[in-house]
Amino acid sequence: MSPGRGEQLPPKIAPEATAWKPASIFEKDDKDDKFKDQPRMNLSGAACVPTTPKFTSCLIANDEKKYAQFFSIEGNVLVPRKLIRLSDDDKDPDAEGVAYEKGFFYVTGSHGRSRKSDKENLSSYVVFRIAVDPQTGAPKTEPNAKKVEGVEPSPRLREVIEKNKDVGSKFNKPLAEGGVNVEGIAVRNDRIYFGLRGPSLNRQAFVLSVDANALFTKDDDLKPDSTPFDLGENTGIRDLAVVNNGILILAGPTRDEDVPYSV
Repeated sequence: MSPGRGEQLPPKIAPEATAWKPASIFEKDDKDDKFKDQPRMNLSGAACVPTTPKFTSCLIANDEKKYAQFFSIEGNVLVPRKLIRLSDDDKDPDAEGVAYEKGFFYVTGSHGRSRKSDKENLSSYVVFRIAVDPQTGAPKTEPNAKKVEGVEPSPRLREVIEKNKDVGSKFNKPLAEGGVNVEGIAVRNDRIYFGLRGPSLNRQAFVLSVDANALFTKDDDLKPDSTPFDLGENTGIRDLAVVNNGILILAGPTRDEDVPYSV
């Protein structure tokens, strides 16, 4: 985002001083992959249960694999835990974000058309819910890396996007044409918020929201809503994070444009 005439540049955020030392998360059966294709190079979102002590139960997603992985944080070390399968072999969830609230992890899929082949991705925009103990963060169902167990999928976000007055015209369009591309997720007060990396329309980026519990029913009222944000040309939402008084937006380029990241 470039400041307009008379506007001041926003303050820069200093990097966190902590030096994190991740273990080889997402190493499962990928020893022959090229380095850029290895699972740990495609991590896309993470969230933690607010346990005591902190960070004993977290979940991280990968946008190139069909599973997520539990992990914990011990000091400045990320410790990998069990894998959990999100979808079947013939379905690519394209998991892009993770959030937590009230005993559930939520994982969201991303875009409607394949980035590489521009084919329709019928498993896109699926949202997954994983039940955990809100005190300990332990999964209610033993995580299974080989078959889907303890994971509730919902395809209903697709209908919300398709019928939305702001971005419905971009539903299932190629990413190069500004197709809808979910990049961030946050859950607050029983509503799920989805931040769209694209499209950017007339300088505006969009957050869609639905009732979290209704999303995992067949036909309960989703109470959908959308909110536009004037973030600037070619600027979308790259992540969302819940804070005490609201939700933070990480803004950045919709694709590869020369757009700075900002909060």
